[in-house]
Amino acid sequence: MEKWCKPCQINNLKQNFTNWTSGNEKIDDFIQEMQLKIEKYKDMIVEWVPYDQFINVKKIGKDGFATAIWKNGSLKYNYKEIKYERKPNKEVTLKCLSNSQNNICDLLDKAKAYSIKYGISQNPDTNDYIIVLNNSYCKECGERYTGVVLQKWCKPCQINNLKHNFTNWTSGNEKIDDFIQEMQLKIERTWDIIVEWIPYSQFNNVKKIGKDGFATAIWKNGSLKFNNEEIKYERKPDKVTLKCLNNSQNIISDLLNEVCNF
Repeated sequence: MEKWCKPCQINNLKQNFTNWTSGNEKIDDFIQEMQLKIEKYKDMIVEWVPYDQFINVKKIGKDGFATAIWKNGSLKYNYKEIKYERKPNKEVTLKCLSNSQNNICDLLDKAKAYSIKYGISQNPDTNDYIIVLNNSYCKECGERYTGVVLQKWCKPCQINNLKHNFTNWTSGNEKIDDFIQEMQLKIERTWDIIVEWIPYSQFNNVKKIGKDGFATAIWKNGSLKFNNEEIKYERKPDKVTLKCLNNSQNIISDLLNEVCNF
């Protein structure tokens, strides 16, 4: 049973209000309001985070995003020890809002829009305020990861990678190429299959089965599958079924309709 007392934790947070300040009354009020909204021990406590708490700040994308290491780390409740603790060197995403010091209301609106996770900070060199978010933004483009955050799969980046790869393969038929490209650009999640043009030389041990042009085979390279731990697509040899369509080279539209039916 989690020994967490809401009234006590709220009281502790209130007593701690005098121990920190952003230097701006509206921001302090906003953070205090967020802190007093906690309902259970798993809720994150939004904080004012001094900028010198961040190390290894690296810009990502084009919209003011950066990754960083928060030296002390966020507050998390240890229900075994019955107290809040910090785990140091937490990886976070920073969203810098240019000239936000001139429009605090807009800053706070954006903090709400981004579903602020950890807190607010300020760059002392530029005076720009920063929203401290969890590590759920792509390190390449700065867009929020698609679907399950832990999988760190970015749809815009993957779509862009597929587009860049269009010139590296061709079926030799424009309609087929267009069809495959269209199918590739429809991916939505890590587990979506990426349709490809596969050279016939990729198939080993082709064995006919049944009477309708079916065969089994080993695809030497195998299909593209996203590795959540390595954060990249990989291939492994795979057993597949082939469906041969007689004279399909003469009626490409029928071929593509048949593919859709499967």
